[in-house]
Amino acid sequence: MSYRQDRVALGLHLWSQASGITVTILWIASSRWAAWWVLIPASIANGVGFELVARNRLRRAVLRVEALGSAGQELVRMGPGHWINQQLSRFDDYAIRSCDRKAEEFQARAETAQANGNQQSAARYLRRAERERKYSRWYKHLTERHPHPF
Repeated sequence: MSYRQDRVALGLHLWSQASGITVTILWIASSRWAAWWVLIPASIANGVGFELVARNRLRRAVLRVEALGSAGQELVRMGPGHWINQQLSRFDDYAIRSCDRKAEEFQARAETAQANGNQQSAARYLRRAERERKYSRWYKHLTERHPHPF
């Protein structure tokens, strides 16, 4: 299990290591300081405490992922780039469906206007329907020819 499941646990783990390294560097830089013997045990306690909290959070993240089953494992394997691509693909699908739905709606309005004898409105709705079909084709072409960057 890695720290990719819980970024807070990763931060706590890094903080525990950084605090120990910082205190060691301070002790080396100012070894004449009389109370260094107090600082080192405090630093060790601080580092161990943060490490315990980080491992506890990571253990809870593991339990959460195991409770989700295969969906949780898929979320763990999926990095931020995959998530962004998934969201962009969902938006592309939404845009294509929206344009197709509007084209059908304008086509239905054109047929209704044609049936009522209003040729001017029918022509206007047909132009709008064709424009929405053009947008839909453009989105489809865009998603097929240019995949998402991540």
